[in-house]
Amino acid sequence: MTFIIIKATPGLNTNGKILGLLEKFPDGLTVKQLSNLLNRPISMIQTCLKLLVSCQKVTVKKTGVLRYYYLK
Repeated sequence: MTFIIIKATPGLNTNGKILGLLEKFPDGLTVKQLSNLLNRPISMIQTCLKLLVSCQKVTVKKTGVLRYYYLK
């Protein structure tokens, strides 16, 4: 049995995909919504959002129990 090692095709990373979705949804998205749309674990989405908030590319607003993330 032989294995072929392939290289990853360049494309948007998760941070880029999050920014793209937030651009399409100006009313904001929750972590759960982003997780479902991107088919990524919630923990990965949370890590990416922390970075994007600290870089001031994304802002967060708490509404009751939910936190909505918006493009800044």
